[in-house]
Formats: sequence, C-alpha cells, structure tokens
Amino acid sequence: MAAIENTRDFKSIKNYNYVHYTDFFSVTMSRLILHRAIASPPARSVMMLADILSLDMEIKDVNLYKMEHMTPEFKKLNPMRTVPVLQDGDYTLCESHSILKYLLEKYGGEHRERLYPSDLRTRSIVDQCMFFNAGMFFVPIRSLAFLTFTGQLSGLTPEHQAEIEKLYGVVEDYLADRKYIATDRLTLADLSAGSTATAVQALHRTDPDKTKGVTFSLEGNTKAPSGHVGFPSQQTIFPLCYDWIKRLEQEPFFEKVNAPGVAYFTKMVHNLWEKNKKSK
Repeated sequence: MAAIENTRDFKSIKNYNYVHYTDFFSVTMSRLILHRAIASPPARSVMMLADILSLDMEIKDVNLYKMEHMTPEFKKLNPMRTVPVLQDGDYTLCESHSILKYLLEKYGGEHRERLYPSDLRTRSIVDQCMFFNAGMFFVPIRSLAFLTFTGQLSGLTPEHQAEIEKLYGVVEDYLADRKYIATDRLTLADLSAGSTATAVQALHRTDPDKTKGVTFSLEGNTKAPSGHVGFPSQQTIFPLCYDWIKRLEQEPFFEKVNAPGVAYFTKMVHNLWEKNKKSK
C-alpha cells in the first residue's frame, strides 16, 4: 500500500509564500485551499502547477468513492460537484483548466510567459489542447471511473479500448511537429493532458514492459496477452505519445506530484474491477 501511504506527501505543497510584482503593483498571496482527490487527473494538474510556482496551498481531500462530492455542502462550493475546487481567500473557482490559468496569471511570475505564452497564436494552440483534454481526452476516464465506482464495470470493454486508442491517436497527431502537446516547450496544456495521459495508462499503457506482473482485467477476460492491454504495443503504434509521456515523467514535479496519484488510481481501479467481477 505504498501508493496510499504516499498520499501524505500531498497534504501540503508548501515551500514559501510566493509574491511577485506585475506592472509595479505587488500581489500578496491570500490563503489558498484546494479541494481535490488524489485519484483525479485534473486535481493533479493543479497540484503540479502549485509545485512549480512554490505555492503554499492547504489540501482538503474529497473521497469520490464515498460520494463526498455529492453532498449538499460540496454542492454549495461547486454546483458541478467535481474536483478540483480552489479557494483563494473569499474567491472560489472550479474546473481545473480555469484554475490553472488563474493561478498562473496571479502568482506565475517568471513562469507565466513560458507556461502560457502571450503570443496570440501560440496561446490559442495551448487553449485548443486544453479544451481537447477537457472535452475529449478526459471523458473516458470520468466515465470509466463512475461505472467502476458504482459496480457496473469489471474491466475494459472493446468499445472503451477503441475510444482510448482513438484519443491516443489525436495526441499522436498533435505531437507530429512538436516535442510537447502544444509547442516545443512545456506549457499548461502538458500539465492537463499529461495528467490525463498518465491516468489512461492505468487502463491502456503505452509502455508494454511495465505491464509485467500487473493483471489488467478485460470484460470477459481475466488477463490481457503479455505485453499489451487489448492492443498491440503502444510504443509501436504511438511512438510520439510514448516519448512525450516519458519526457513528462522525467520532470521533477511530475515524479513528485503526479506519480503517486497515478499509482493510487491504478491500484484502486484494478482492485475495484476484481471486486465488481466477484460480485456478479
């Protein structure tokens, strides 16, 4: 249960109170509170940015499996009943991509231009990739998680696998002429789409070697063929996507913040699949 024990590392992304100056006016950071779930890719994208910016952020865990996000109290905080939710003093903001842009604009300092370039065309491509993540790439994860939590799913169906492969293909096309998903440098889009991509690997890995010793339950099949999960090796089919994910995983903030959450999500999903399979 090392992955679960590592959740304590998330309790506080705390280095120092960050103050930057914009147009000669000082902006002092108010109390930041992030409501999140460790298994949530959108929440992890915000936490990675917080780590990059050295933000002092209080973490409040929301147990999605126990449906804590569906309580009346949480609905008052966020009518969408999703995580993450950011509270900055008396200001509340929901939806991870909006939170990413807000935090970077207010507290980003020297990181602002690098992670969200001001050039209109470049910024629009970054937005395009973030909207792709919100509207398409993350959708299967959200759907599969709901079906798994509610006992309706005990593994991937062929339809789920086909949808994941199609979305990997979109990412592969984005990467055809650049190192990162939006530009040749890491941007906010890589934090959002990268957190999703690494979570998708819990269902359909891009690195076949890492499936050794892991049972991936498919609907009607207890174990996928050696070296892949329902498909041929993603390292062969999607080499650019594979390289991009490996590049992201080498970033210190990805290893520190994202990796423990991915491990937790992977273990949780596969344990629930086994439980759901036995209850049928």
